[in-house]
Amino acid sequence: MSLLRLRRISVVARFFSYAAAALMAFGMVWLWRDPESLASYAHGTIGLGGGSIAPSGRGYWTALVLGTVPAGLFIAAMLSLAALFRRFGKGLVLEEENARRLGRVGWLFAGLGLATPVARALQSVALTFDNPAGQKQLAIMLDPGTFGALAAGAVLIAFGLVLKEAVRLADENQSFV
Repeated sequence: MSLLRLRRISVVARFFSYAAAALMAFGMVWLWRDPESLASYAHGTIGLGGGSIAPSGRGYWTALVLGTVPAGLFIAAMLSLAALFRRFGKGLVLEEENARRLGRVGWLFAGLGLATPVARALQSVALTFDNPAGQKQLAIMLDPGTFGALAAGAVLIAFGLVLKEAVRLADENQSFV
């Protein structure tokens, strides 16, 4: 692949990585500022059963903080991915630092896949822990996105290990020449 083409792909990939990170940050702000969006999120994504959602102040803030964990992992993964593509755009491809960065992105995605259902279950408790007796809830939801994040994480970790080995072999071959 030519360096010019790699630079173009890198620019597009960085744009989408930054856009995804920004959209996640914007989405968090929008979600937690709009009561209707929060209610929709609580019913659909978290899995809270019927009725209106009117969390107490401490329930709201606890759920918000819990929600920042998977969102933060996603944002960190996107920013790390953008940094990796920046290196690719500079022509730095077969390097051990890229292998480390790729593995780091994989671990962030794996963490996202693990943290998301836990955070959502804890959010369900937080949003309802000041409800009257009999109206408190613990909702456990698993969705394809969770499994997708875990799978993407595993693939990126594996590719990071493969890239690390490729760098080692390339260095070894270079020393023979």
